[in-house]
Amino acid sequence: MSIQVLIGTADQELSTQLRTQIAELADVEVIEVETASGDVLGIVSSHQELDVVLVDEQLAPQPGQELIREIAMRRPHVAAVLVARRVDEDVLSRALEAGARGVLGRSPSLEELNSRLTSAAEWSRGMRRWLGAGQAAGEMGGRRGRIVALAGAKGGTGATTLAVQLALAAAAAGRTVCLVDMDLQTGDIPTYLDMVHRRSIADLVGVADELTGAMLADALFVHEAGPHVLLAPAESERAEDVTLLAARQILGVLRSRYEVVIVDCGAFMTEASVSSAEMADQAVITVTPDLPCLRAAKRLAGLWERLRVRKRDEISVVMTRQSRKNEIQPDFAARILGMPLLRTTVPPAFRALEKAINNSAIGRVEDDGFRRAMTQLGEELGVLPTPTGPGAGGLRRAKAEGT
Repeated sequence: MSIQVLIGTADQELSTQLRTQIAELADVEVIEVETASGDVLGIVSSHQELDVVLVDEQLAPQPGQELIREIAMRRPHVAAVLVARRVDEDVLSRALEAGARGVLGRSPSLEELNSRLTSAAEWSRGMRRWLGAGQAAGEMGGRRGRIVALAGAKGGTGATTLAVQLALAAAAAGRTVCLVDMDLQTGDIPTYLDMVHRRSIADLVGVADELTGAMLADALFVHEAGPHVLLAPAESERAEDVTLLAARQILGVLRSRYEVVIVDCGAFMTEASVSSAEMADQAVITVTPDLPCLRAAKRLAGLWERLRVRKRDEISVVMTRQSRKNEIQPDFAARILGMPLLRTTVPPAFRALEKAINNSAIGRVEDDGFRRAMTQLGEELGVLPTPTGPGAGGLRRAKAEGT
């Protein structure tokens, strides 16, 4: 089905230019050109298959950015793109805050226009499918999604890296996935995924007891690789707004809408992260092979046990940066911890991870050992389906190596 585009502008020259360019694009169709903001809203409200709205910033009587905000409130699955005379950081920031999926100049190249329309339409259709599925009374056939919470024994143990990698792997396997940043004061998932979003979990606190699909859609970021992402607040002082009760309510709704919910709890315990560990089907502590970290993991497990969050035998531990050259090996670490480790260990991949993060390509880490470990860890945690039957081991290796 072709991409359905609505143009909102009273500028005849701009309208003609955009329609001429779009006519050259395959599988893109202009359904209408409206010259007033009220008429644009009318089409947005009535056209069920609309993908993208191109909004002239000079549209009247409602200015372009205000119109985009209105579209985001009324039809959160429709992608709005601002067409502006000047495209700079300030214009982009204000447009994103209003709910736009991007900004175009008034004379975009054909390639730029095609790229913007395609990415916006993909987001719109993904969100429309998700919202449509979420409205069914017997959502997911009565099944509950699986929540996996990852907490670092201390900072730098790889909890965020593993959370992001597992979310990307689950999405690539065809599962519906939500990645939640419960590291409320220092969460850094946007850096890993190269994303900018104006909403966070803090915006859902006031409506946590009556969350709807539309409310969630406005707060979630849909990453191009598949996962939906619920961010920590950009202002760390708002972390206190996310109470234990609100966190439980929000995670409960996410569990009913996704097959997999992966929560990055960080290394600093708050009411929200503790609640996540309590609700999780599997709570995982990440450790590195050094005594200070292992002792920190023991303290965290003890805290959870005292707070009656989880018993020690209900906690999983995964060792990162594991190498045969390390002085502390998994068997010895398990004796120190008094808790069993997961079978999967994660090898050090400093250079490969550094390159992937710096190039905004965290899903393409060029280290075969690390990629195999992510596949095996996903299977062990129930995030990825486990291959069965003859040749399953070879299939697993092939998937991990991308062949």
